[in-house]
Amino acid sequence: MTEKKHRFLWKLAPLVQGLAGRTGLPASVILAQAILESDWGCSALARRHRNLFGIKASAGANASEAVVYPTTEYRGGQPQRERARFAHYASYEQCLEDYARVLSRPRYARARAVAANPLAFAVELQRCGYATDPRYAHKLAVLIRRYRLTQYDVAVEAGTAPGQELSLQSA
Repeated sequence: MTEKKHRFLWKLAPLVQGLAGRTGLPASVILAQAILESDWGCSALARRHRNLFGIKASAGANASEAVVYPTTEYRGGQPQRERARFAHYASYEQCLEDYARVLSRPRYARARAVAANPLAFAVELQRCGYATDPRYAHKLAVLIRRYRLTQYDVAVEAGTAPGQELSLQSA
């Protein structure tokens, strides 16, 4: 694992573990989504606007601070480039709280029902329409396995203090 990736996980893991402990959402999947959606925190959306998940701006609190970026959405299984309005956040913590709010919607109830199984949770997120990429769940599963992200789920379950050093080596 590169130093850049290590630093990203080192910074984000304690925040995600805290969120997972409060919500029951799997830390491994949240981390995989942040890695995939933000390119390890390097995307312009993540760097400039602390939006780790590609969360779209809504008519809610973040609408006034919306930013427009190009994105790829899949329509009928085909990728299409388009511009979308994304949420801006003051911090990663604020982004994570909004992520939890998004996943608390009834639309994601099936995913929350299987949250104890990270890979099933990823599949259900895709089925519930979290992302338009038809390979989204597969991409998350690859990241979870490659970077052994389930160790963060175990730390939450075992009561390990968020931020306690865990192995960051890839498998």
